[in-house]
Amino acid sequence: MHKKSVNPPFLPAYRHGRFANVFLDQHDLHEEHENLWRSIKMFFHALPLLFRKDCSHTKASWSHLQQKQACSTPSVTWLGHATCLIKTVHSTILTDPVFGSLSLFYKRKLPKVDHHLLPDLDVVLISHNHRDHLDKKTIMWLHRHKNPLFLVPQGDKKLFASWGITNAQECTWWDSVVHNDVTYTFVPAWHWSQRGVFDRNRSLWGGWVIEAAGQTVYFAGDTAYNQSYFTAIAQQFPAIDLALVPIGPGDPEHLMRRSHVNAELAGQLFLDSGARCLLPIHWGTFQFGHDRFDAPIKRLEAWWNCVMRGRPGYELLLAPVGKVVHFLDKKSFCSDTHGQNHQKS
Repeated sequence: MHKKSVNPPFLPAYRHGRFANVFLDQHDLHEEHENLWRSIKMFFHALPLLFRKDCSHTKASWSHLQQKQACSTPSVTWLGHATCLIKTVHSTILTDPVFGSLSLFYKRKLPKVDHHLLPDLDVVLISHNHRDHLDKKTIMWLHRHKNPLFLVPQGDKKLFASWGITNAQECTWWDSVVHNDVTYTFVPAWHWSQRGVFDRNRSLWGGWVIEAAGQTVYFAGDTAYNQSYFTAIAQQFPAIDLALVPIGPGDPEHLMRRSHVNAELAGQLFLDSGARCLLPIHWGTFQFGHDRFDAPIKRLEAWWNCVMRGRPGYELLLAPVGKVVHFLDKKSFCSDTHGQNHQKS
């Protein structure tokens, strides 16, 4: 069931067939995201780094993916980049699925997901149509073998229809879809969209809030920092249990900050959202910026130790790729890749 928000806090701008971010106050980011020339320039600057082998995750076990939900506590498994497998009491959900390399230049640094081990899926959530978040090969495999409901941003339903996929629903900001007793709400992000040369911002972008059996998960998708957006989400959803927040790429900052949050801004995003647990995503999978593989996660740890120390009630969940995290069960919290525990009680 698709529900339009009766009184949305704000909606995206839409001019001449193209979406745009909206400025809500003087503290908003007053520069548009990088244009095509800046993207090309960024690519050539990063070209020597694309084949650098600095990946600290060399192995991943996918054998647990088919396991059915064993308890009433929800779980999340980071599968690399912005792909997360979320299990609730009622549904199994996949976000922005990309299982392998994007191209010769954008090879996956983490182990390829063994998608044959995936469980049955109820819903696939798409944040926007960039190819590192919406991969046609992965989507077509999921459609043929899992046949989930695809929830996509406004403007992307016709793309799915062109691929022969009809079980897709599109949403604008603050729209909700209820499926199997789970509510999915499309929420704002500061980003942009494009797949071809001439389709820039023809479709929308955003994140998703999942409400299931009294628990709330916020999947931020891909976004730059905008305090107004995230505080608005917190006001609409005042009890977020887990935030899945991108933490990279962060360098070079003058280019990346128009479209992405670095680790420190990701931490501030987490605080703005009012969430209790933070699980970082969108790092260490593809070489998009100048950051080394583990730079975003090290910066996030440093930020957490500086800003969050002494603040009770928050958890930083640094889950290795493929590790199941039961984020409402403190006994099941995983350790991070360095063997340290970041629970706060």
